[in-house]
Amino acid sequence: MAQTMSEQEIRDALAALPGWELADGKLVRDVPVEADSADNLERAVMQVADELDHHPEIQRGERSLRFTLWTHSAGGVTAKDVELAGRIDQTLSGPVQD
Repeated sequence: MAQTMSEQEIRDALAALPGWELADGKLVRDVPVEADSADNLERAVMQVADELDHHPEIQRGERSLRFTLWTHSAGGVTAKDVELAGRIDQTLSGPVQD
């Protein structure tokens, strides 16, 4: 089973992940997105998640997506969550295919 990270380890990792924050023991990022782009962006993130076999919780707002990451089996944030956050950031900064 994956080992949870300490709060200090998480804060150190967040220094390299602008836009992410630690909330209730989970990594969270809100991303503004136009409604007509939300499906494509969510699909692109889920493709990355499938590659890592680690999936975020995704909540849709009126003009945003909220990504929440934590490792359920470990009961907190692990290195796998940090890796997924970085990959989500790469996906957000690249072109999203229709």
